[in-house]
Amino acid sequence: MEERAVLANIASIITKDLLIDQQPKGDGPTEISSNNYPLLAASDDDEAEIFALMQQKRGTSSNLKRRETMEQAKPQKRRKIAKLQWTYGDLNLLHRYVEAQFESYLHMRKLSFLKIQQSLGEILQEISLPGYPSPPPQTVFSLAMWKLATDEHFEEISRKYQLPWALCQQVVRSFWNVISDNYESFIKWPNSLAAQQNTLQGYQSLPQLKCFKELFGIITLKRLDVFLESEHAEVPVVLQLICNAEKKIIDCYVELAHEYTFEDSPIGQTLALNPRTMPAGSYLIGNSVFPLKSYLMRPIESECFRKDAVFNDLMKPAFQLAEKVLDALARRFNTLYALEARDLNEVRLIVESICAMHNLCEEFRDDYLDQLSISEGRTNFTWGGIVDDIKGSESNNQGLRRRVDLMDELVAMEP
Repeated sequence: MEERAVLANIASIITKDLLIDQQPKGDGPTEISSNNYPLLAASDDDEAEIFALMQQKRGTSSNLKRRETMEQAKPQKRRKIAKLQWTYGDLNLLHRYVEAQFESYLHMRKLSFLKIQQSLGEILQEISLPGYPSPPPQTVFSLAMWKLATDEHFEEISRKYQLPWALCQQVVRSFWNVISDNYESFIKWPNSLAAQQNTLQGYQSLPQLKCFKELFGIITLKRLDVFLESEHAEVPVVLQLICNAEKKIIDCYVELAHEYTFEDSPIGQTLALNPRTMPAGSYLIGNSVFPLKSYLMRPIESECFRKDAVFNDLMKPAFQLAEKVLDALARRFNTLYALEARDLNEVRLIVESICAMHNLCEEFRDDYLDQLSISEGRTNFTWGGIVDDIKGSESNNQGLRRRVDLMDELVAMEP
């Protein structure tokens, strides 16, 4: 009799499960009624009621998860971030100063300033400042040129033009970086055959240097004392430049004075590895701080014969041309008098920017410095330091042979 009761209970439970499984599926919760299914009445079986409630809860949870998945699958619209607006005053030095004031501060003509600004239009548009709105191009150029042309510190500039000190720094440093990123657009080494021929022919138009038929460039060196924040002290650095007959700079390099050698400079390494960087047989002219090479001619250290002295005298106009280029840099960009930077890399950025702006002034034939020299009655300008602790070697055999051949070509034999 007990076995029959157990079997009956089992059959009743199985029947309940089948009835629940056959319930129609829908989006709403499962409804289980004791009228439709009397076997599920709570009075008949408490376990059946608990089972039904669990099924109802499971169905609700499943629908909720499905809804969340569908919502996540929908593409989320990007929130538009409001562009920061420049709320500071727009700085334009062309409008701020009359012509005489402008030239005394910027050391160039207003027309040259405008042409340079227009030529940099696309580059200036690329400048963006993290955490600050993008400044107008004329504001960037005006601040950067004022910093380069004067010996004022950032604190003085920020007070003068009522801009935050940190903002002034970011604007000017962004200008230095973007000019350095476009280095080859402004400081151009003659790589093409046509450019190399033009460089050679340029010196033939100068009466005092036309005797050097294969002269390709004049290399010079200048010592500067720079305050480096990373060192908390003034540190001597050397500036190496190569210029052409048009007084444009075609290569520049900055290094710590105690670490400098010509052989370690980028152009020194390039010429040693690939002589075809210059036309075959051509050479640079440099003073006695540079080593003698087949592609770099320098004066004879010990003049033993008249021929040696004549050869050295023929080289002097080349050194004078290089000095004029260095003088033009310092007279136009007074920041070289009180140069300060965070580290050596920033010094290089500043110098590259100065050389780039100098080349643009030469390209647009700015004559302010020439007229100033005439009115002041002086041609020489003293600045920086002389590099007297560096002496180039004359022991290179190929250089010695090339210099002897050049002397025979230039200097008539003694009777």
